[in-house]
Amino acid sequence: MVAKHFALLVIAVLVICTAFPVQAQDRTGWAVSAGIGASRIKDQDGADRFSGAAFGTAAEAEYRFSPNVSLGLGGFSLGRAEDSLGGVDTEIQVRGFTLFGRAILPVSDTVELYGRFGAATYFVDIDPGSVSFVDIFGEDAVELGFGIDFGRKEKMAFRIEGRYLNGGKDETGALMLAGFNYLF
Repeated sequence: MVAKHFALLVIAVLVICTAFPVQAQDRTGWAVSAGIGASRIKDQDGADRFSGAAFGTAAEAEYRFSPNVSLGLGGFSLGRAEDSLGGVDTEIQVRGFTLFGRAILPVSDTVELYGRFGAATYFVDIDPGSVSFVDIFGEDAVELGFGIDFGRKEKMAFRIEGRYLNGGKDETGALMLAGFNYLF
């Protein structure tokens, strides 16, 4: 239910962003970005709960159709988190791919705010544990996020971004990234 409301919010922001006159210089074309930062992995299996912090990364390529709209493909890792699951010390590693769209609001020539909505496929490695047939082919998640690009000089900008992944079945992940965006 929350994902549906957020999707409607993203669509509304997209419509509003495209209605505003562009304040920044024309920024269209291919772009790449990368970031590193803190992550959190949560899983619940019946009464047992796993909640571990780790170090995550992300890298992506996107195409900006206008200064306000882009679509992209990227890879991410939530790292390897440790916690106790069912009384056993457990490590969970999550990595995957995402297809996303961004609604971008240029605030000035050097600052852009954005929201993102995407679909992700992620793979889970649990130690100790076994890898099931489902884990080999991945699971699906909804990705929601927001961020700011700032300090853009010509093509390079610094980026701070937050992402939330809802994998259903009581599986969630979060990333707080600091990185860059380079527009070709």
